[in-house]
Amino acid sequence: MGSHQEHIMNVTTMYCSGCDRDVAVVVTDSAPDDAQANVTGEELACLEVGTHCTGTLCPLGVAEPSAMVHRLIRHGLPTDQLTRVSGYCDACGLESELALVGENRASCLVCGTTRPWEVVL
Repeated sequence: MGSHQEHIMNVTTMYCSGCDRDVAVVVTDSAPDDAQANVTGEELACLEVGTHCTGTLCPLGVAEPSAMVHRLIRHGLPTDQLTRVSGYCDACGLESELALVGENRASCLVCGTTRPWEVVL
């Protein structure tokens, strides 16, 4: 039947007070496979997270913008809306694409690890 990584997801639009507009979000119906056995329930992931998220806490998902990116990666959701740069990830040891999130932060699109990021001109 389906893959073990498939999750039932509902895409909806919600008002985000952080960016003062409606944004697309996904509500997953189950915890990802790699979660602890006793962790269940819904988890919200914003599909429009990115460099415009300058706060330390997303008002919708009650998480840092970098945690939102990690949720997208963990659930296999689209990340094509994220501003990307090429770089080296110390955590997974790969040259990969990094998503710019919040102020001076970048998340590896392979493993989801977030680290400080500076643009040098």
